[in-house]
Amino acid sequence: MLLLTQACFVSAENRILQADIRHRPPQMVIEHNVSSGPLKDLLDEAAENIGYKIKWRIAPFARSLKDLQNGRIDIVPRVIKTEQRQTFIDYLGPIGLQQKDILFLVRKGHEDKLQHYDDLYKYEIGVKRDTAYFKQFNNDLKLNKILLLDDKNMSSMFAVNRFDIMIVLDKNSIEQAFKKIGFTDYAYADYKHKQNVGIFYGFSKLSPDRKIAAALEQSLLELSLSGRIKQIYLDHKLSAPAQRY
Repeated sequence: MLLLTQACFVSAENRILQADIRHRPPQMVIEHNVSSGPLKDLLDEAAENIGYKIKWRIAPFARSLKDLQNGRIDIVPRVIKTEQRQTFIDYLGPIGLQQKDILFLVRKGHEDKLQHYDDLYKYEIGVKRDTAYFKQFNNDLKLNKILLLDDKNMSSMFAVNRFDIMIVLDKNSIEQAFKKIGFTDYAYADYKHKQNVGIFYGFSKLSPDRKIAAALEQSLLELSLSGRIKQIYLDHKLSAPAQRY
């Protein structure tokens, strides 16, 4: 009996998924090295419902994407679907649709310098490395893109005029980065790319636990059908994304 109990305990302890999280408010929030947010709570609950626990690591998205590709991490919340990423990621969801317009950040008083997509060819554009924006922009090799690591790097480089324009996927995140350095001389260009994106969890195809990806996706589906996703968002004082299931 003791041996059986010990064996069961070891088995339960081994049912852990390694997940990455980054600061993408309000969906994912990092404060004082502590992570929170509805996408974290949803994954914790969905995993628990199939007998797994999530071990979270705070990491920049570029590292998370690389580790999804090589199987060092199992799952990452809010990974935008692209054809290239589908070669190494199973997409769970979407848990809903989010209005996620792509904005372009300029200096105050220069909002009219971008009126159309073609205006982008005139300028150097700050771009976050390994981030998917929209297909035309992602694949456009004629644009003069300056690759940068994260919002901290992008905000500081824009502040010292290292590039003309910054493309923005996460408005709240970049504005918080500017606030930290006390920089306010920015505005958003008249041109923006309007889009709705699905909110997916990216599961590594090289994960040793890939076999449970379908069960985890089903668990997320059940949270949606039961209204639990809506409640978790309400717990964070947020409106739930439009449901797709």
